[in-house]
Amino acid sequence: MTSRNNTKYFFAIMALMIGFALYLQYSITKSTESLHALEVSKAVQYANRISTYIKAETEGDLESYLRTHTQKREALNKILHTFLTDEFKYIYLLKKDKEGHYRFLLDGSLSDEEEFNAIFFPKSEQFDDVYRNGNAQIVQQEGKDGAKEVWLSLLYPVANKQGSTEALLVIDLSQNYASYLKHLNSPVSQTVTLMQIFLFASLILIIYLTYSYYKFRKNIMQDALTCTGTKAWLNEFLRTHPLDRYNVVLIDIDEFKRLNQRFGEENGNKILKTYIETLRQQIPPHSKVVRTVGTEFMVLIPKSEDLETVLKSLFETLRAKEFKIENESVQLTASMSAMYVPEGARSEDKILRLLDEKMLEIKSRGKNDYAIIGEKRLDDLRFSDMEFIKKALDDERVTCLFQPIFKTQTKEIAKFEALVRFIDDEDPSKLISPFHFLPVIKGTSQYIKMSKLVLQNVFAALQKYPDIEISVNLDLTDLYHRDMMTVIENVLCEHKAFAKRLTFEIVEDMEIKDFEKAANIFNMLRAHGSKIALDDFGSGYANYTYLIKLEWDIIKIDGTLIKELTANPKRAEMVVQSINELGIFYNCSVVAEFVSDEETYNKVKALCIEYSQGFYLGEPKPIEAYLDPES
Repeated sequence: MTSRNNTKYFFAIMALMIGFALYLQYSITKSTESLHALEVSKAVQYANRISTYIKAETEGDLESYLRTHTQKREALNKILHTFLTDEFKYIYLLKKDKEGHYRFLLDGSLSDEEEFNAIFFPKSEQFDDVYRNGNAQIVQQEGKDGAKEVWLSLLYPVANKQGSTEALLVIDLSQNYASYLKHLNSPVSQTVTLMQIFLFASLILIIYLTYSYYKFRKNIMQDALTCTGTKAWLNEFLRTHPLDRYNVVLIDIDEFKRLNQRFGEENGNKILKTYIETLRQQIPPHSKVVRTVGTEFMVLIPKSEDLETVLKSLFETLRAKEFKIENESVQLTASMSAMYVPEGARSEDKILRLLDEKMLEIKSRGKNDYAIIGEKRLDDLRFSDMEFIKKALDDERVTCLFQPIFKTQTKEIAKFEALVRFIDDEDPSKLISPFHFLPVIKGTSQYIKMSKLVLQNVFAALQKYPDIEISVNLDLTDLYHRDMMTVIENVLCEHKAFAKRLTFEIVEDMEIKDFEKAANIFNMLRAHGSKIALDDFGSGYANYTYLIKLEWDIIKIDGTLIKELTANPKRAEMVVQSINELGIFYNCSVVAEFVSDEETYNKVKALCIEYSQGFYLGEPKPIEAYLDPES
């Protein structure tokens, strides 16, 4: 459930609670009105009984009768007094004269009794309303003698035979009873009111917090400068939009720091905004742009669009775009790597890593270029995932295939080269090439763990077959890695009897600059009886200086040179022959790599190169396939 849905549900619950509070308020109000009406009805019935009694004890016009029958009037006053209760404090009968003044006809008070026909000044206009309309009503008026208390009085119209009001029976309610009527259900009502106040205050607070949250969310989901998505936005987007619906382009603007240094960061920001606006205009509809870091952007392009066409157009447009800064025109270049995302891919991290690797290749060639990673299967991504690699190493699902190295003239197997493979946990018969996992773990503790397992496999083979020699690859970063060299030295000490049948092939991913340090490491390995081979001679950094500065036991001629023996024979033969002669001069064995067909083999044989290696002679296989073919 997303945070947006959570907010909707929360507001819905709050709305229900507020609605429930309003319903409670409505119910309590109706209940209070019903109780109040019931109490008023009781009071009216009580007044009706008193009125009926007075009418029964008098004849004709009330005023005339009570004026002439003094004794009866006194008796009725006393009887009215008997009608007083805890709820009804005063009872009196009023008559409105021709001038519109109210006068006492009866007074149920025993003390301070008002005289007959004494004038009464009501404090409420409702007296006239009741007198005129003939409807009983409870009214509010001030206490007697200007007292500050507020009293409630029941006004009950006494009708004559014609049905018109001839007097008002007034019953003053006691303070307690009046307070009771005014505050019916008040504790519950107050509680509900407080609840409503709390809920409305909570709602306001929630609205404020929601606003603050969405403002904060916008800051982390959208890049403030370019208005593109962020990695946080991408993670959320991919929860509902599968990654494999898109192809991906990674764009890194070249040398943007120099532009900032020259024109200032403010101008640089303006350029970057314009650059992204131009980019947005060029990409197809429904594409998404994400700022990954600095001036690097990821673009998700729907698979319905042709990736190569889009990438080429984007590259050319952005490269030709001119940006104005301080009356100068500036053009930017960018390096772009793109990838066809395989079906079922869900993790952008794996895709990004592959795009980064391709980006490094582009940058190393001089930047300002683009390249597309060919279509990969989902397995290719799985095998390069660090979690998969860690689990494979933890489970020791590491094995070696062995490619034989032959004596060129006789085609006899002279030695083997160990090549690492991982075993797939889902299909144990499937072996995974180091192409997938080596770039991921290079320079990490996982690489050292893998190297230990490789050496275990190699020494197990050396122990099982006492007459063979095996070479393993070791690159320059391994030579300079203290932990790695400690592992190698410990293994060599532990397996002294096998060390002399082991050759370390030095594979380079960097140039040797400290020849003295490299020589010391070679001497340490030779001290255990092992040999040192220079792999891929004739390519990369492996040049003639290495032959001069360092001592080698074996030189392996790079496969690109061997392939030229058939493609460009005259020139290639001279180069390969010169390397072979140098090897002989320096007392080194020479191996021709990538002997892939019979024609190439014959060329190598004609040049009298001592050893040959390649798929034509023997593919990488379990060592038993060569040494125990019947098993």
